[in-house]
Amino acid sequence: MDDEPEAEHGQAADLLSRWRSAERDTAAARTAETIAAMAVKAAEIAETAAAKAEKAADLAMQAAVQAKDAAALARQAASDAAQGALTAGMHAAGEEERASQDVSTAEKAGDQARERFQGSTGQRFPEGPA
Repeated sequence: MDDEPEAEHGQAADLLSRWRSAERDTAAARTAETIAAMAVKAAEIAETAAAKAEKAADLAMQAAVQAKDAAALARQAASDAAQGALTAGMHAAGEEERASQDVSTAEKAGDQARERFQGSTGQRFPEGPA
């Protein structure tokens, strides 16, 4: 009979031990559940960030292509402007040469007209306007 209370006490201790073990397992499972939920949330955030990064990379690539196209257009415009300036410069140089020749021709014509006039009147007048 002495063995009966001791057996009950042993059985109660075993049940208490199992209960505490189950509580620890439950707490660990809840912690694991919380960690898993946080991992799912982190994965969702990472997925969103990756999608945004991909979109930003696409936009950056489009901007780079547009900048390259704009640079090519600017280069062509500068080349055209330089060619136009060269042509205008050559044209202006030609015009300057023609103007210089026109001045020389006009001076010669003026000198000849003055000499003829003076020769016809027999008088000498001062050269050019006063």
